[in-house]
Amino acid sequence: MIKKFLVSILAIVGFFSCQVQAADAFKEGVNYKVIAQTATPHKEIREFFSFWCGHCYSLQPMFNQIEERFKNEAAFERNPINLLGGNMGVESQKALAVAQLLKIDDLYVETLFKQMHVDGNIPSSHDDFVKLFESLGVPAQTFESDYNSFPVLGKVSTWDKLTDDYKLDAVPEVVVNGKYLTIMESVDTQGEFIDLIAYLLTLD
Repeated sequence: MIKKFLVSILAIVGFFSCQVQAADAFKEGVNYKVIAQTATPHKEIREFFSFWCGHCYSLQPMFNQIEERFKNEAAFERNPINLLGGNMGVESQKALAVAQLLKIDDLYVETLFKQMHVDGNIPSSHDDFVKLFESLGVPAQTFESDYNSFPVLGKVSTWDKLTDDYKLDAVPEVVVNGKYLTIMESVDTQGEFIDLIAYLLTLD
């Protein structure tokens, strides 16, 4: 009984020790910026990216790991921006919104990134996205019907508004709880970046 009690005490002490270490390790202005006065009602991790960004493509395995790591703690939200790719950047946004509506967004993201950055097949027209969805098993008529639907247009409008509200002009970026912008270059490893996100999720 005494042994179990001591183990429990040590576990509690260890937990608070980790919390203190995290608070000491990560600093405002060094590892993150406060970009809003209030946080989102629910915990979230929002990835701002563009399909035209090679660095965004190379970091997808890390973002997939982050989504899995925090799946029981925070919503993971993809937020494509319209700053790259011209009209095709907007097309890719709307296509992602359609993919989310059809619940094939993971497949769409993986396929489009590979098509662009591995195969060198860059979309140059709306029809290219129609054909992409057909390759994913979505009939052209279904894609076109959803493409200009209110839910899709509303989602794209929200993505653009958040990009403007947070004054983001580069990608990739990660915002935690709608309030904390991570400074990705301030950490050296993927593990440290995940620790930074975990720390920011504890803040008000």
